[in-house]
Amino acid sequence: MALSAFFFAVMAAIAKLLGKRISAQEVIFVRGVLNVAFMAWWLRRLRLPWRGNQTWLLVLRGALGYTALSCYFWSVSRQPLATAVLLQQVHPVFTAILAVWFLRERPGPRFAPAFLLAALGVWLVAPHPASGGTAPGTPSDLLPLLVGLLGAILAAGAYVTVRHASRTEREETIVLWFPLTSVPLAAVGTWVAGPVWPAPVEWLWLLLVAAAGQVGQFLLTRGLTRVPAGRATLANPLTIVFGALLGWIAFSEPLGGREILGGAAIVAAVLLAGSGKKAAAVEAD
Repeated sequence: MALSAFFFAVMAAIAKLLGKRISAQEVIFVRGVLNVAFMAWWLRRLRLPWRGNQTWLLVLRGALGYTALSCYFWSVSRQPLATAVLLQQVHPVFTAILAVWFLRERPGPRFAPAFLLAALGVWLVAPHPASGGTAPGTPSDLLPLLVGLLGAILAAGAYVTVRHASRTEREETIVLWFPLTSVPLAAVGTWVAGPVWPAPVEWLWLLLVAAAGQVGQFLLTRGLTRVPAGRATLANPLTIVFGALLGWIAFSEPLGGREILGGAAIVAAVLLAGSGKKAAAVEAD
């Protein structure tokens, strides 16, 4: 889960770089086409079926993931990278709630203190007027914040769907259906936004976006199929730390004492959550 957080942060940083000229929908479309081609080759090599057993569930997972990624990329291109990543990483709250409702998963006894530490870290990393950030709730900030939060809610739904699908589907099949569903949806979005032919260097960045997203998706799916969804996704706030560092290095976004303390709190939360039992009890349906 920690490695998936790193690759997703890299993906977000490149998407922010591309967002200056290429729409988020076009980035998602090209990423999806490349990932579908790779996964089709990979499944063929492993001699695994691509259709799965519950097509409707795989399509639902893909649609939720596509919409969440659209919100995320749009948010990334319109605010500091650390802030956009921070909003996305609120999803463990919604994931834990949805996992209780739909999967009947019970978070372990260490989830509450770990979550409080993660929440403290999120609060510390968030922009504050005193540290140079803008006051929350201004018209220029409100829409990106709301879109980012919506992306977090949709991502939580996608994670719970992955956990549910893992009962009947192979990891590789679940990973395939995310870009497979995204491609036609993003094609429409690209046409609406207006396609732009990428420059040679932008093609390279698009390849890196696809590669980082693919690796991150593999690691995320593997993590979610091995531990309860609510606890597994608590590790994802590490993306905030990586996002803040990449924002500082690539975009000269400030990284001060609050960000460092927030990152330390989040890492402590992940270590605390990971030191408990590997799986929580799941009630029979």
